[in-house]
Amino acid sequence: MAAGPAYSHTPRNTSRRSEARANSHALPYGRTHCEDRTKAKSEDPKVTADLCPLHDEPCAQEFTVLIADDHALVRDGMRSLVCEVLGCVRILEAGDGDALMRAARATPPAQLALVDLNMPGMERGFRLAELAHSHPDLPLVVISALTSPDVVRRTLDIPSVHAFVPKSAPSEQICSAIEVALRGGKLPFAHRAPESRRPDVALTPRMEEVRQLLRQGMSNKLIARTLGISEGTVKNHMSEIFKALQVTNRTQAAQLDADSL
Repeated sequence: MAAGPAYSHTPRNTSRRSEARANSHALPYGRTHCEDRTKAKSEDPKVTADLCPLHDEPCAQEFTVLIADDHALVRDGMRSLVCEVLGCVRILEAGDGDALMRAARATPPAQLALVDLNMPGMERGFRLAELAHSHPDLPLVVISALTSPDVVRRTLDIPSVHAFVPKSAPSEQICSAIEVALRGGKLPFAHRAPESRRPDVALTPRMEEVRQLLRQGMSNKLIARTLGISEGTVKNHMSEIFKALQVTNRTQAAQLDADSL
């Protein structure tokens, strides 16, 4: 695969943040991070709304971003990145596919959505297509642990999907994806493998998907359910991964992938 574009995001760069806001209806300056958010009430326990205040006051002009992921820790990290790029924004959060669809119908509507392709209720991507069909003007940035060529191609074929970002990507790539989406552009997919990757390690796209889910701590049963394959097939893939990485257990495979490949 050809090398993707270089990302040169500089954290807390106010000039870059100003440019992003200029492309998102000239949002006023906000805090770099959302330290003092005030909770907004929500009837749906899986949909929460936060306000990032400006100098301890509510934003004079609200820009709403929807963050959908079933892991609260991931949503917290994404919220910090959004605030870093856009400043003072209103955040909607959803923890599964059903909550995502309800949050997309919220008022005021979201003007940008960051969506985990693999969270519960996404029905192997069909829910994303449904979201794009029912809200065609909502820019989408898809974040996924599954990065096989077919998954990436089908996702980026959706007109309102402006970027596909691996969950293993650095924060600079996610920030760039947000900025490109707000400009209405399309970010070419760039799966940035760590530089120290062993030359003799060759995994199939399916094995790569299994390995990414392994790094998230998923069991064989949960990996099988996520990928729509049998648990026996997952075990076979795991054995092949162990051989390729020259390890003997799941913990070693996960650590080696994170630190050495």
